[in-house]
Amino acid sequence: MISYKNIFHGFIWFLFFSFLVLYFAQAGGYYEDLNNKKTYLTEEKIKQFEEDVKDGKEIKVENYVVNLKKDYGNKVSSFGLFTSKAFASGFKWTMNKIFGGINNVVNE
Repeated sequence: MISYKNIFHGFIWFLFFSFLVLYFAQAGGYYEDLNNKKTYLTEEKIKQFEEDVKDGKEIKVENYVVNLKKDYGNKVSSFGLFTSKAFASGFKWTMNKIFGGINNVVNE
């Protein structure tokens, strides 16, 4: 039989191993490497901008801005958003009816 003590110990070990993974990823330079790649892309766009200015090409900001925003949307997140909005509108409707009824009783 699984006891709460075993679950607690398993959770502590999970946190410990998670800490180790994150620590060694940071110590190994994983995050620094990601930031260096972003900087490299920026330096590359600066060089492209300078060449375009020398060549007299038309300058547009859209050509030099690095778009780092990612779209993480998928069917599951869309369903979650739909469910959340439906729940919120249903909750609002219910609260309006309840407090509207209380208001009518109090004012009569």
